[in-house]
Amino acid sequence: MDGRDPYQVLGVERSASDAEIKRAFRRLARQHHPDRNPGDPAAEERFKSIQSAYDFIGSPQKRREHDQAEQFARFTGSGPGPRGLDDLLRQMMRGGAQEPPREPPKRGIDIELGIDVSSSLAESGGKIPFELSRLRRCKRCDGNTFRTGSNCAVCNGRGVHRRESTVTVTIPSKVAHGHRLRLRGLGNEHPMGTPGDLILMVRVDPGEGRRWESERLVQTLHVPYTAMLLGGNVEFNTPSGRTIRMQIDAGSQPGDRRRIPSEGWQGGPLDLELAIEDVGELTQEMIEALENLRNLGL
Repeated sequence: MDGRDPYQVLGVERSASDAEIKRAFRRLARQHHPDRNPGDPAAEERFKSIQSAYDFIGSPQKRREHDQAEQFARFTGSGPGPRGLDDLLRQMMRGGAQEPPREPPKRGIDIELGIDVSSSLAESGGKIPFELSRLRRCKRCDGNTFRTGSNCAVCNGRGVHRRESTVTVTIPSKVAHGHRLRLRGLGNEHPMGTPGDLILMVRVDPGEGRRWESERLVQTLHVPYTAMLLGGNVEFNTPSGRTIRMQIDAGSQPGDRRRIPSEGWQGGPLDLELAIEDVGELTQEMIEALENLRNLGL
């Protein structure tokens, strides 16, 4: 990625759900695909960047690995990139970035990740499984070989080793997008002390055509080009499934927004962002009409 943030490349928030990331990738890949932009080197480079970004965060496992590596880089004050187990253990002993050596804090480092939740589950609440990779105290030596110079066939004298597990997460009813759940004791374990916590940020999937901007729900409203110019009425469905008819002002522009109170997530506001409707393949009649408009100076 040459140091570029894959979230920024794909144009999504860090709190975006996995489904949002996939939709953003598909949309951008179609837009910048070399087949649609023959002879355009800039579009080809953009397409490669989009593909590379998706390779980093396009699957739940790869995204967790990327986010954990980034979290560790922030914690240590070092640059981005994967970190080894020894680096993590040394950091636990120092207690954080840019701090002088001190007595071991004897507490494992917290893990901060996101958890995807459907809108129905966020509304009703319930339990879901979550795949977790964390440092666990070695069962063979019980962490006793850590910093002793002794060796252990399982942990190589580190006292901990990485293990995968599935934990059950309880999602409270009517949980808000961006809400943080703290699961105590489910972070990285310390070979000589207590484990850290697992902190999960709830990522509610807003559905097709919608996205989160921080905690604000934004819905793209596709409007015919004629309605943008001349004004008109359009219908759209809200997140709750209601159908609303709205007046579009003459002279509206793509990117203009309208806020609809009480029609967003859990009764909050819904921001509508105008976009020109894709008409698909133009008929001969449409082409002639557009030619006439061009001749009139439009």
